Amino acid sequence: MKEHGAALNARMGLNTWAAFVGTQEDAAIAGDVAMLEQEVTPVLKTLRKNGIDVVAIHDHMIEDRPVVIFLHYWGRGRAEKLATSFKAVLDELGRAAASHAATQ
Repeated sequence: MKEHGAALNARMGLNTWAAFVGTQEDAAIAGDVAMLEQEVTPVLKTLRKNGIDVVAIHDHMIEDRPVVIFLHYWGRGRAEKLATSFKAVLDELGRAAASHAATQ
């Protein structure tokens, strides 16, 4: 991706990440998901199904294509459950784009 001719990458914030704190029994997770427009609904459903709260959804780049949506989230619970939940979100990324490409 490029914005005004400059390449955008993970070091510039175009990434998905998770941070964990706490113990195995009582942990917290927080982070961001960078996704395409068609990935928003599946990612939201996955987060909510797993009890992870959405803090904010927004975009940064004006007139950029494809549009990248940023979602901030956090949750609390057993570390293993939080990690499994985040993995489910990662599994959604790219799925909608691949499905859309297959129907074209």
